[in-house]
Amino acid sequence: MMNAKHSHPLILLREIEKGEWAMEMPRITVEIDDRLDEGIDWMRSGGFRKATAIFCQLIKELPEHLDAYHHLALTLQRSGKRKQAADVWRCAVDLALKFFPERFDFDRHQLSWLDIDNRPFLRAYHGLGVCLLDEDQIEPALEIFERLLTLNPHDNQGARALVVGCYFELQRSEEVLSVCRQHAKDGMEQLVYGRPLALFQLGRLTTATTALNRAIKFLPLIAKELGKKQHRRPRGSNDEYVTMGGADQAYGYWKDHGKHWHQTPGALDWLKDCLKSEQSGTT
Repeated sequence: MMNAKHSHPLILLREIEKGEWAMEMPRITVEIDDRLDEGIDWMRSGGFRKATAIFCQLIKELPEHLDAYHHLALTLQRSGKRKQAADVWRCAVDLALKFFPERFDFDRHQLSWLDIDNRPFLRAYHGLGVCLLDEDQIEPALEIFERLLTLNPHDNQGARALVVGCYFELQRSEEVLSVCRQHAKDGMEQLVYGRPLALFQLGRLTTATTALNRAIKFLPLIAKELGKKQHRRPRGSNDEYVTMGGADQAYGYWKDHGKHWHQTPGALDWLKDCLKSEQSGTT
């Protein structure tokens, strides 16, 4: 395999404007992308063995093909091979990072999602972060998600929601609020309900109640789901799609963030009281 010191790097990074970079993989052609698309079609239809063969062949021919790594990892994950998926994402990220120039600053420089050639790395990096989070490696995962927010401030991948989850895991309520302030008009459920919970944890009950009442008005099914004694996955729900304001969104929020409410003394009783008040029209 060629490395970053080769006279013809497999992956190029160019600074197109001050602090804004773009990736290039010159050997990946339209024909190669057609083969990738064929593998994706097999993966989505459940043909995991065929998809795996296509992605592995692409990687063998083009070791810089980050999207082949990413979709191979997705295929392995959907096949129940989570550890192997994590290893593939880690391999893709480690490979890509070898081609980043020394002057690239992860604390300041951007790699925008709007440039489609940047997306393979951003996808793989996000995938690795999620795997680390699933393995309870909270701080390494948080580092990746924070970097993704710097690389792509528009956050097309929803890293801000994962950052909020990591901060709750690390009991860093003030930093949850900092993310919420940076995305003040954001409608993502993790931020809409994360803000009142963080305020409650900090003892700022009046402000927390105002924020929770707004959250209940905006996404009422989430409050109802959090207050349930039993939780059932809605029929017809799909992990790839979430219905805004729907039962699947509410269930997903409870599944990923309900523990933060349960682990905060008094939070669920407070939420139930606010929900009752909202339903009776006394708020």
